[in-house]
Amino acid sequence: MSIDLDAAAETSPLPECDLETRCGPRPAAHGAAVMAVFDDLDGSLEPGIYQRCRQLWYDEVGDRNDEGAIIAELDDSFEWLPPACNGRDWVVTLRSSRWVAGTGEGDDYSAWYKYHLKLRELDDDGERHKPPLALSLQVEPQDTDLVYKDGSEFEFPYGEGSRVVLQSTWADSSEELERRMTETLEELLDVDGAALEAARVDRSRRVQKAEAHHRFDVDAKRRVVEILDRSKGLIEYGGSSEIEANQRRIKEGYLEADVSSDRWDLLGFPETEFDVELKIYQAANWTDIPRSEPGHYPKIEASFDGVDDGRLPHVDEWDQVMRVLRTMVNSHLFEWAEVDRSDLVADDFQDGPGLPEWSWSHPVGRVNQLRARYKSLETQIYREATSRATKSVYDILRVVAEERGATYDVLEERVGLSRSCIRYHVRRLQESGVVDRVGNPVLVVFPSIQVLRSAEEIMRECYPEDTIEAAMSRAEDRRDRREQLRDESDADDADRESSDDADQEDGDAEDSSTNSTTWRYFDELALEPGQLAAALDRDHIDADHVRVRTDPYSWVG
Repeated sequence: MSIDLDAAAETSPLPECDLETRCGPRPAAHGAAVMAVFDDLDGSLEPGIYQRCRQLWYDEVGDRNDEGAIIAELDDSFEWLPPACNGRDWVVTLRSSRWVAGTGEGDDYSAWYKYHLKLRELDDDGERHKPPLALSLQVEPQDTDLVYKDGSEFEFPYGEGSRVVLQSTWADSSEELERRMTETLEELLDVDGAALEAARVDRSRRVQKAEAHHRFDVDAKRRVVEILDRSKGLIEYGGSSEIEANQRRIKEGYLEADVSSDRWDLLGFPETEFDVELKIYQAANWTDIPRSEPGHYPKIEASFDGVDDGRLPHVDEWDQVMRVLRTMVNSHLFEWAEVDRSDLVADDFQDGPGLPEWSWSHPVGRVNQLRARYKSLETQIYREATSRATKSVYDILRVVAEERGATYDVLEERVGLSRSCIRYHVRRLQESGVVDRVGNPVLVVFPSIQVLRSAEEIMRECYPEDTIEAAMSRAEDRRDRREQLRDESDADDADRESSDDADQEDGDAEDSSTNSTTWRYFDELALEPGQLAAALDRDHIDADHVRVRTDPYSWVG
């Protein structure tokens, strides 16, 4: 690694990012999920949705061996439902599965079940097919009698009734998703649509999933993947981010690149309370699919990836969530990877190059700011590790890197410094952004995986000949010096006490409380090195009352 000490930029917080309006094709909405709780235990919906699903299962399925049985056919009366492929019929299947809660306790515990309604296409041979326009409903009970298997209380934050989760594809609005939920329940459970809407608890209407994507020419895939990898590296460096980046095969195809984080604001995108996943993927067998078919081409897709804490976004915030996702897709694809509108690929549900024009706020200059900031952080690590005064800080950084995070106890044992000295250096390193202190007891860590990797490389470059044995020897030497100083101080204290006793016997001394002196080792004090320096500078402590052993340290003078 080459470190340019003169080229470093300040590591102060980044300024506000400049935003410029861009125009381009609007990314298509794809998979989505919304939930709602219905207050349906009494009133016009009684029996409730959950009770109706359970009865429907007994009436139409009735046996665990027949789970997933077809319980209804759908006609083309739904505006949102296109004709089935190849003359097939639309059908709905029903199955149950054991749920997390039930009633009773101990040996008398009995699990309840949740119910799954799924839309399928049925061909003339009786084979079922998962359609491009997917739809499924999951129905769960919300009841005060429910407990978990271990006996702990079951929580239902939106009140008693039935919880329904709808998952679907190719819906442009939350209104469309909720309409699909209501109309499907109305058709399958023989309930009134107006009564359903009246029983729906407004604060329970939450977004669980949202996606936006473009399908683009396979010839541009390499540079789009490269751009996403660069974003991954920059966000990793930013600290406090949760990153998942990998390349692996998954059900839907080959995942070329994948980044999930709650810190996209580091690149200038809007700060969100939820994680966003940005990925590029392609069908596993895409090379066998002709170029005339959409499945041959990759997608770049941004998706809502949940919240770390707090509640999911309300459905009224759907447009804001989708704007964030679409902005991230377009900024990466058109601005940073420089893909053209003509490179987009259409399919049965979106027009590719013919997608409507859409404007978004593109972050300008933030990527260069981040690169300068992180280059400066590397320089700071290098300076600390190569301090001419002592290898102590190098050893602290080395242990933190080797252990992937170290407690004060570990640092004290492995470095050989006193606790107060370690705390002083760690605090100073944290103020410069080199390390973070997390948890209780405190764990000293590098602020991100990427910083850790850079630190490991810098450690190797600073002292390529350093060995574990040499590091252990340095730590032992520091402990020996501390012990020797303590012994000498104890001897001095004993001499003073002996002298005081003699003075008392001769009657030449006044009260010992006024004439005796007390000395303590620095690591026994409630002071840190910086506080001692400030106290001396301000004359809060007399310079004659501080002494340093100098014979082992010729550089002190």
